[in-house]
Amino acid sequence: MRHLLKMALIAALLVPAAPGRAQDDPMVFQRWNIFDINKVRTMFNNTGLLCDGNQQNFRLARPPAFEYPNGSGKNYGTSVGLVVGAPVDQPAGAVGSYPPAGYDYFCDATLDEGSAAYWDEEHFAPYPGFAGSGAAMSDDPESWPAQWPTELPDSGVPLLVGSEGWPGAGPNGERIADQESFSVAYAWGGTDIGPIENKNWLKTQITVRGLAWKGSLYDDFIVWIYTIRNIGTDTIHDMRIGIHSDFGCLPEFLGPNYDADRAYYDPDLQLAYTWDDNSFEIMPDGRTLGADDLAWSGNIVLRVPGDNAKVATYDAFHFWAQATTPRGNGARSDWYFRYNVINENDPHDSNGDGIDDDFDGDGIPDAENGGIGYYVASGADAVQTLGSASFDLAPGAVDTVIFATVFGDNQKDLFANAKRAKNLYESNWQVVTAPPAPVVEAVPGDVKVTLFWDTVAEKDPEFEGYKIYRSADGGVTWGSESFTDFEGSIHFVPLEQFDLENNIKGFYKTLPEYAWFFLGSDKWTQLRRTVTEEDGLHYFDVGDTVNVLVDRDIINGLAYQYYVAAYDSGNGIVGPLENTPATDPSQVNNTVLVVPHAAPAGESLDEIRVVPNPYVIANTWEQGKERQLQFTHMPTEATIRILNSAGELVRVLEHRGAGIAPSIATWNMLNQHNQLVAPGLYFYHLTSPQGEASGKFVIMY
Repeated sequence: MRHLLKMALIAALLVPAAPGRAQDDPMVFQRWNIFDINKVRTMFNNTGLLCDGNQQNFRLARPPAFEYPNGSGKNYGTSVGLVVGAPVDQPAGAVGSYPPAGYDYFCDATLDEGSAAYWDEEHFAPYPGFAGSGAAMSDDPESWPAQWPTELPDSGVPLLVGSEGWPGAGPNGERIADQESFSVAYAWGGTDIGPIENKNWLKTQITVRGLAWKGSLYDDFIVWIYTIRNIGTDTIHDMRIGIHSDFGCLPEFLGPNYDADRAYYDPDLQLAYTWDDNSFEIMPDGRTLGADDLAWSGNIVLRVPGDNAKVATYDAFHFWAQATTPRGNGARSDWYFRYNVINENDPHDSNGDGIDDDFDGDGIPDAENGGIGYYVASGADAVQTLGSASFDLAPGAVDTVIFATVFGDNQKDLFANAKRAKNLYESNWQVVTAPPAPVVEAVPGDVKVTLFWDTVAEKDPEFEGYKIYRSADGGVTWGSESFTDFEGSIHFVPLEQFDLENNIKGFYKTLPEYAWFFLGSDKWTQLRRTVTEEDGLHYFDVGDTVNVLVDRDIINGLAYQYYVAAYDSGNGIVGPLENTPATDPSQVNNTVLVVPHAAPAGESLDEIRVVPNPYVIANTWEQGKERQLQFTHMPTEATIRILNSAGELVRVLEHRGAGIAPSIATWNMLNQHNQLVAPGLYFYHLTSPQGEASGKFVIMY
């Protein structure tokens, strides 16, 4: 083993250094970061891997791996990345090192062996000059390098940096999305352990951008743009690229209870997508998920190289099954390229055109004879590869791959969101937006929450009103009632709605597909007032004009999220739009997290209560995976001793006015040995500067 490690290190050291490259192992400059601005959340790196749901060692996985919706804990990504390859007979100036004898193809990928059904390590390494504290993102300046290089290494192409100091995806380096990523990497021999003579690569460079937007039209997808450049001195002939698309319901790193998934392909949309095979999954925390709880996921290809910029091959396969045959990806990277990117001699390809279309194996496309229409990877997730036609790349020339990773609550919703991604691309990224999202602040009280928000949205000429939503499950759902629109998207009925008194009311009528959108009932109560010192606000100054709503239909001690959406009246081209919730309620935005509670106890401790009492598992207080029992109306400082019915000390809690609220102390029902306590009768004794108090409560499982 030491010999192999030594040989791998020598191989890395022998990679010729070029401007901006590291002299030793370049992967020390690999960085990670997270897209999290909309409903799709994923950790990606600066070498072109878009998620890491490690299927070989779940402890090495890096969640979130395409978590959807954001904050749900449901991760669907195993591995998504780019593959670049070509026949082995390339001129010397196009090659870093040739494959060993018997290899027919180069195959450089942004995939890591652990995360992907791909038996080789990534063949792209980051340039050190672009490395900051993380993979560079537009809204995270600490992830940027200390100074952006003036040009792309190995090419001399100027790097355009926009007015925000960020090399954006728009003209002159301006940012076009609400959240963008940017990285540059070069092909090299890779980190895989093995003889030096096995290391091989084409002389290419990639730039990788991710684009994510907020808003109800765009919050279900992230767009990825890979630019491939020939940094050699000879033309690379007959290149192909592949998009490795590996999703699961749910990925293996979430636990041992995964089962078979289905892989589908829609050639008209160029959408490779995945869903569960039996409408049943078990989460690591024991929750059972049914069909309505499992999202649909996939990649829609917007552009690939080739004469017509269209997908030329589609292959669905199972990593472990028949790995060295056309049905598997092979135990070598060149076999992966042959069988999965080129899709050579695939038994699911009925007519040899490179597109898998016959999954019942009768020799006739499933679409023509009512076949099953999908591939099932028994016992694991199905892997899909979308390949381009062959193309040549001259020295210094570039070509581009653009696709969107898209999600939906159901198949119909997935298709609607995929079409939105396609429309955004075809409109040259022209975004249609709702009125500006309000800034919201919440003040907790005793069985009440007071919401304050600004009036900026009302200056929008198409502003029509506000919808206020409330969540008691961390933002997974936003109301007790929901409905599905004509395209399959799920919407929640708001807690309150306020509509301008302008006779624009009822359900929207101009565009039939938006007929589900309720514009209000001309209800515009007196929301506005002026901020005073007594309000004790942090985001608003005394004298500011704000809107105010008091919610009294709540329970002390429960954590609630609220968001305020401004909506418009529609413009005849697109229907009414409203703001979506911000993903981080700790920031200044339209979403807040608040725990209502009484004021801390004064001189009297008579109001102290244990809630719920009795405690019954899986009731309203079971928020997420945490069991929680609360002591309410507490003083700001106290010591609570909990005893069982035999008088034995179970746990000591020190309350110092911190935690979820100054007047609430919480107990996770673990004893002093960190073990879950048994059901039964318990007693507590409290001591504080105000005096002592005692009581009893019951735990039932």
